[in-house]
Amino acid sequence: MGKDQELLEAARIGNIAVVGKILEQISKRNSGPFSSFRRSPCINSQDVNGYTPLHHACLNGHGNIVRLLLAHNAAPDMPDIRGSTPLYLAAWAGHDEIVKQLLLHTPKAANPNAQTIDNETALHCAAQHGHNTVLAILLAYGADPTVRNNSFQTALDLAAQFGRLQAVQTLIRTHPELLAPYRSSGSKTPTTSTIESTPYTISPSTHLFTHTCLHLASRNGHKKVVEALLAAGVDVNIMTNSGTALHEAALCGKKAVVNVLLQAGVNPNATDGSGHTALDLLKDYPPHVTYEIVCAIKDFYKDASNGTHFKPINELSDGDDHERSDSSISPVPNIAFERGQNDAKVSAIAHKEFLMPKT
Repeated sequence: MGKDQELLEAARIGNIAVVGKILEQISKRNSGPFSSFRRSPCINSQDVNGYTPLHHACLNGHGNIVRLLLAHNAAPDMPDIRGSTPLYLAAWAGHDEIVKQLLLHTPKAANPNAQTIDNETALHCAAQHGHNTVLAILLAYGADPTVRNNSFQTALDLAAQFGRLQAVQTLIRTHPELLAPYRSSGSKTPTTSTIESTPYTISPSTHLFTHTCLHLASRNGHKKVVEALLAAGVDVNIMTNSGTALHEAALCGKKAVVNVLLQAGVNPNATDGSGHTALDLLKDYPPHVTYEIVCAIKDFYKDASNGTHFKPINELSDGDDHERSDSSISPVPNIAFERGQNDAKVSAIAHKEFLMPKT
């Protein structure tokens, strides 16, 4: 094993004695006469994945080795083959102290907004995986929450999609402007700067989005995230081409979210880009599968016509964000309802749910 490989392996497994010995050799060989003619191990050598010793140490939580490598001028922003920097890997793993080390390093600190080949930042990573301390540190050191990845998602979108309630709360508390395009008062034509950073699909004047954090949370059944977004002022009737968040929650069998949206004033008569209401979409699926969701929406119609307040059916009592089914009723599946074999067409939303695996 060559010295480069030895350094990479030692950094990976956390062998600080070997790392220190090799770094000392590098320092000696790089000083004195004829140093330029000597072949010495490289502190930024990369393996087949593009990982440097610093990548390995950051990923595996070896803070003492990270400190030692940085002191010997390891490059904090060198990307691997997917564009991930050591900071990105530390954020992915939730190593908050290492994240802080990288951001505080002098004379050259890690760039908090470095992007991968998918245009994701360390903030995207921390938000998606719910590493809230890392998220707060990144925001404090200049991470930009408006950056969008190749799917045009911000860190807030990912936090909402994966049900990371605390991350959602942190982002909307520290950067309330993230919700500005989605508020009911935002029905006015947005400014140019807002248009450029907002996922409009047709035109700003239509106020139609490709996706919203509310739709992503609703589709995946994250009830508490939905409640937090609505409490922060997100318009319950905000639209994508797939309809309102009610369309998403109903089609994906998220009963608790359906109840929350109805109570918050979502319009059950709103139609998607194909002219279908949420109830229209449910007609394409077996009644025994859609029973609870259909009942919730129809009960809302009934209570509204009687001038009474809507009472959510089988409301979750334990505060859990996950769906719970009554043992006497066939449980609503957590993914899109299955169609019969003779169904001719899969709706756009259901098609996405079949293709996108749940995490």
